[in-house]
Amino acid sequence: MKKQPKIWLITDTHFGHDKMVEYCGRPKDHSYLILNNLEKAIKPGDTLIHLGDFCIGEDEKWMRYFHELTVAAKTILVRGNHDHKSDNWYITHGFDAVVESFVNTYFGKKILFSHIPQKKQEGIDFNVHGHFHNADHRRTEPELQALYDHDYHKLLAIENTGLQPVLLETFLSRPSTIGKK
Repeated sequence: MKKQPKIWLITDTHFGHDKMVEYCGRPKDHSYLILNNLEKAIKPGDTLIHLGDFCIGEDEKWMRYFHELTVAAKTILVRGNHDHKSDNWYITHGFDAVVESFVNTYFGKKILFSHIPQKKQEGIDFNVHGHFHNADHRRTEPELQALYDHDYHKLLAIENTGLQPVLLETFLSRPSTIGKK
């Protein structure tokens, strides 16, 4: 019996960004731990949706490592605020698609994938996003409080997943926690 391809999510890998140790409490070798976790999880035919902020510096090095681990999977980069290369650069270095955001239906739910949370849209069940990490200071930003709907927005913070990619289906079943005490 053939295995069904899986849909994985990851965000804010910030490969090579040493300040993530200070900012988010990641271990010093977080970049290599994330790559190791990707290698264990992603199988040929799977899809990996990266919700942005791929790396900070040494772009070619990190893309080479990432591509070697995901070459047999479909990979989509949803641009983050640190992803400044051209679409063509990311595609020629390994991603299958590069987008600002996208909407698709998975598991009977219409989902908007973005890096930063987006304003609620009619007909969309969820906005799956990254950007906020595990940082408590985001909980009190007035713009966030005005925008954020806990039933609609679903924050993926890699710091809360053990630096591992997560299955989309599993992630959708979790409640949102940002802004809740």
